[in-house]
Amino acid sequence: MTEMMKADMAGFRKAAALLQAGELVALPTDTVYGLAGLANSKQAIAKIYDVKSRPQEKALSVVIFAPELAKHLVKISPLAQRMMDAFWPGALTLVLPAHANIHTNAPTLAVRCPDIDWTRAFLEIGFEEPLVLPSANISGLPAPSTAQQVAAGIGDKIPLILDGGTCKAGQASTIISVDGDQAKLLRRGAISPERFAVFDMDLL
Repeated sequence: MTEMMKADMAGFRKAAALLQAGELVALPTDTVYGLAGLANSKQAIAKIYDVKSRPQEKALSVVIFAPELAKHLVKISPLAQRMMDAFWPGALTLVLPAHANIHTNAPTLAVRCPDIDWTRAFLEIGFEEPLVLPSANISGLPAPSTAQQVAAGIGDKIPLILDGGTCKAGQASTIISVDGDQAKLLRRGAISPERFAVFDMDLL
């Protein structure tokens, strides 16, 4: 049976314990509700694909709790660093060359540092392991912006949903790939494309 708790310290501690055990937890983010699992846990990764009915060929992005943690996962060019400085924490996912991809053999990794209270709370309780955090819904269906929508969609498949109210963006993150000094918009999202004009990038 799925438990729903408030997104407070008690909820964060329960979530952290479940995540460490390889379980999945639905968490509010600055975009939509996400389905969290440890990025280095094959058990958690397999569960995410199963719960979401997600096609295996669709890679998962990684969430970090502080911008400086990205350097452990990906190679950061000066252009990528400028984007991180401008939009992290926030609703930007960057696809960057991977040092050692923690859950696939792909040469790149999509990384995001969300702007949400629980990232800081997790760091306070000593949890800083990267997470995979796709939207908490069945693939192909609308992404949930409330805990109640998560419960209606996948609530019978996960042990815990943290209720943080309605997500402020209600829209998925913007995805940009950066290769050296070249950047390209891969998915329009919560950040207006016009805000990237200063980076002289391909907005198609």
